[in-house]
Amino acid sequence: MDDPIYIIKDAPNRGRGMFAARDIKRGECIIAESPLLYARNNSSMTGNTAAVEALSKKNKKYFYALHNARADEGIPQDFGIIKTNALPLGPGATDGAVYRIISRINHSCAPNVTYSWNSRTKKEYVYAIKDIPEGNEILTSYLLPFMTRAERQEGLQTFRFTCRCEICDVDSSEEHDAILKRISQCSDLIKSYVVTNPRKSIGHVREALALIDKIGGNGKTSYYHDAYQICAIYSNFDLAQEWADLQLESCRIEEGEEGVTYARFLAYSRNPKSHPQAGYCRFVDLTGA
Repeated sequence: MDDPIYIIKDAPNRGRGMFAARDIKRGECIIAESPLLYARNNSSMTGNTAAVEALSKKNKKYFYALHNARADEGIPQDFGIIKTNALPLGPGATDGAVYRIISRINHSCAPNVTYSWNSRTKKEYVYAIKDIPEGNEILTSYLLPFMTRAERQEGLQTFRFTCRCEICDVDSSEEHDAILKRISQCSDLIKSYVVTNPRKSIGHVREALALIDKIGGNGKTSYYHDAYQICAIYSNFDLAQEWADLQLESCRIEEGEEGVTYARFLAYSRNPKSHPQAGYCRFVDLTGA
């Protein structure tokens, strides 16, 4: 490549990692990669080992160069590498895939990239969710968003390490956790008030978004989507348009314009009345809620 975006090199205290070879802008696609190997979570250990055996000699070399966090568990090396490195093929998927390059990206609870599986192109995409200066490590999160410090540390034991990122290894982690817990509460309140008091639902969306801004500003797409749906359902299409535009831009940053979700959100932005439940309830003034 004439202008490489990233390089793979040693990362202090965490094996190999991906680093920015130049300044990377927020919303930029860093890599789109086809799987090195598909992993069937529900199949037998033998089945996944057979998938490794089917790799070419060159791809086996790439595969065995990946980290095995389960080396001390007495399970076959093949299965340990898969369990350490496989990414799900979309949210909630039981099947996953291992990648030659993307599987090198290390973890941070304050990530600067996000990844997503595109079922149409059969590739995993990595997008920058922050500006990344040249030389900085490119980091993703191995966990679900908005988990407390204790929940994150427990979840990361799957990978056999204790995170000491910028938000885990600081004195302010309790304050950070309090914000995360309130965001989680807002998520529940948004759902609980949709039918009985949509104004309160929208109010809790706005509260969650303000709280997310306090902890870095990433992870807003689902909240924009909640607000859009509520406004569309309650026939407030002017406000629905505003939220639809916000969710589209947020999705573009996190998943890119190639994504299946982006295509759906683009349709909503072009016509906020295109949601399947649009206009289901009479008009409710949700402005300023």
